Amino acid sequence: MKRILCLMLIVAMAFTMAACGKDKPIDEGVLIPTPTQTMDAFLQALKARDLDMLKDYYEGDVGDLSLLEEIDEPALSGMVDSMMEKILDFDYTLDNEVIDGNEATVDVYFKTYDFADIMEKLIAAILQDAMVLSISGLDQDELEAEINEIMASKFEELMKTAEKDQTVKVTMPLVMKSNKWLVKDINKLDDFTNALFGGLTKYAEGLDLFD
Repeated sequence: MKRILCLMLIVAMAFTMAACGKDKPIDEGVLIPTPTQTMDAFLQALKARDLDMLKDYYEGDVGDLSLLEEIDEPALSGMVDSMMEKILDFDYTLDNEVIDGNEATVDVYFKTYDFADIMEKLIAAILQDAMVLSISGLDQDELEAEINEIMASKFEELMKTAEKDQTVKVTMPLVMKSNKWLVKDINKLDDFTNALFGGLTKYAEGLDLFD
């Protein structure tokens, strides 16, 4: 069961960027986006999915932005696609830009779907079916395939009624390199990942899914 629940976290993420706003003059007339403008471009990147253009706004290796591996259960592919669509459907507002030398922060208020709540409801919904199936005489592969199908179906039902009602503030760090602001490596920012996934990563940690 834990392995199946872990599949809910196996979502590959691609990224893009779309710069906007006015530029700020610095260093001998060179124009660069401000930290807030850079952060905005980076978040537009998450929504628009253009990995190549993201490179101009990100300190880390864009090749490492794919959070988890591919899913190999066909029964769950639709669930992953649906979850990806909802994850990238986040809204955000930016506030409180702070610059300290070559470092900066921008507060991001993410508005996302509460995937932790969706997961909790999903687990409750499939427990009874899973218990019945466990004494059905199916072998391990058949049992897992049946549970996968049930999970995918119930997940789709929950997503149809899901609302974007969770708001989380994350203070995002940036660094000045080569006369431009870059968003720091998000793989080191647990709060960012948890916010984008609607609380799902912390919920999964609480279930000890990664032990």
